[in-house]
Amino acid sequence: MPSRIFHTGCLCLLLALFSPHAAAAPTPAERTALVIGNAKYEAAVGPLRNTANDAKAVAKTLRDLGFAVIEKHDVTRDQLLKAVVEFRATLTGAEVGLFYYAGHGISVAGSNYLLPVKSGYSPEGADDVTLRLLAETKLFNVEQAVADMKTAGARCNLVILDACRTTAVARTGRTRDAISPGGLSEMKPPAGSLIAFATDAGQTALDGDGTNGLYTEELLKHLRTPGLTVEQVFKRTRAGVLERSNGGQIPAEYSRLVGDDIYLAGQPAVAAAPTPAAMPPAALPVPEPTPPPAPPAPTPAPALPTLTALMKLAKAGKAAECLEGLQQLAQAKGPGDYAVEPIEVLLDHVKDDLKDATQSSPAVESSAATCELLLKALRECLPPDHAQKIPFTAKTLNRRGDALLLLDRADEALDAYNAALPLTPEDSYIRYNRGRAHLALGNTSEAKADFTEAASPKYKQLKARKLAEEALAKLK
Repeated sequence: MPSRIFHTGCLCLLLALFSPHAAAAPTPAERTALVIGNAKYEAAVGPLRNTANDAKAVAKTLRDLGFAVIEKHDVTRDQLLKAVVEFRATLTGAEVGLFYYAGHGISVAGSNYLLPVKSGYSPEGADDVTLRLLAETKLFNVEQAVADMKTAGARCNLVILDACRTTAVARTGRTRDAISPGGLSEMKPPAGSLIAFATDAGQTALDGDGTNGLYTEELLKHLRTPGLTVEQVFKRTRAGVLERSNGGQIPAEYSRLVGDDIYLAGQPAVAAAPTPAAMPPAALPVPEPTPPPAPPAPTPAPALPTLTALMKLAKAGKAAECLEGLQQLAQAKGPGDYAVEPIEVLLDHVKDDLKDATQSSPAVESSAATCELLLKALRECLPPDHAQKIPFTAKTLNRRGDALLLLDRADEALDAYNAALPLTPEDSYIRYNRGRAHLALGNTSEAKADFTEAASPKYKQLKARKLAEEALAKLK
């Protein structure tokens, strides 16, 4: 997984307004889409790496699914407005209308806006009224696209906003600290709709390890799969993102769908019944088949490890053997609550091994390796919605970062803290530790920002606050 992480507030949103009749398979002329990909932003906003690829991949997939697609790239506000008008004209009488946008998006005064290229939007020093006026005149309000599609007459309207990127223009002079989020705000679905976010509130969205964003890559994979309903597409997308991000990114959906199921890639194939011509004539005798030779006796499957045995291994600190046994149980029984106790014991072992460590040692190296194994076990052995999955993942990433710092691998430690912090943002230890990683890398201003935040009275961990205050004093 690459280290590039996009911060809180970045989300990918699907707004789907479905009619009860949307399950009927439309002809290609009844499916229409507008796909926008903005990447070549000016330096003040920040160019994007994957948005053009995302838009091209979505456009191709939609064409393969029978959509007539209007595809635009790097549009200004005027060009975006013109494209929306062109798209709106195709929606009357359509079975499905879909709007997809990949690029920067921000929230202003509770409303979501898309950033065209060359927008001239500059919020620095503006008050609330001026900010809203700037947004309405320089940017594109998402609600306009939703309203246009609802009134144009299509039976099923989809709006997909892949705005999983932060930008400096999401901040004003009053919110300029390094931890302030950009991105979009939550949008609640109207009746007959579904809103899907690339990552849950307070979480991070990863850029992926290929040419597409992580969420879009998983979404496209399942959109192309025949036999999946809309709900199943997003469930599988969420599971794929969760696994590939080591639990650091958890997509969320809010659904008010009504009516019959919708299969964008086609309904499940139905096995054909044998035709009468294939049946043997009733009057002809059917010869008795020659019985096949008896198969060899099956080799007995190895016995699964018991939880008692795994707990003994965990308490003895034998992480590799314990976690291998947990994964065997998961393969045979599926993820379950049985994994909680062994994982918790192993996390405590790592904590004890790192507690008084001041430099690299075999115990520290072992702790780093154990954390890697724990991350894999957490993906495979605990259900995606288990209450301990996120807290355990955050602890594992934090302790892995601690071990990596002791091993003089501060860049990798910073990646671990960056992944852990959005999972449990109320944990000031992680914020303090990330400051330590920044300091080790020579990023003094970033370290100071993390120490300042970790020392805030809003956090309950008094020891972490004290450590952060001491670190700040040394920087003065």
